Amino acid sequence: MPWESRPVHLTETQRNELKRVARSKQSSEKEKCRALIVLLLGEGLKNKEVAKRLNIHENTVVKWRGRWTGENKDAQIKDYGEQTGRPRSVLTPAKLKSIKLMLLESPPNKFRWTVRSIAAACDMSVATMQRALVELDIDLQKPPTIKK
Repeated sequence: MPWESRPVHLTETQRNELKRVARSKQSSEKEKCRALIVLLLGEGLKNKEVAKRLNIHENTVVKWRGRWTGENKDAQIKDYGEQTGRPRSVLTPAKLKSIKLMLLESPPNKFRWTVRSIAAACDMSVATMQRALVELDIDLQKPPTIKK
């Protein structure tokens, strides 16, 4: 007996929202593709047919069928894909906050902070510290205007 995929049932509201996302210029290409996958699955197409029509891998279609029909019945296209991969271990929010607080103080025996001096004080590499400063939107060439 062949395995049968779970059917995707869409309410009229969900269908309209998915169509809006698929047509929107503000939606990313990933969101548009996800919306089209769910819409085509809602029409009753098989995984292979959807994958062929959208020129994507069948595993992507299987994943979105599972996400839409799984435990999260009110799934949103934007719910997924933002937090993927391993959690941060170096530039955690707490570490970024401590870097900000440290920059409010004057540097020891120096005129101003440099990327190297901050990296040494935080026991980080210079490259990691540069990423942190970019993320915090801090420019060391300008007078410090750090917002708490």
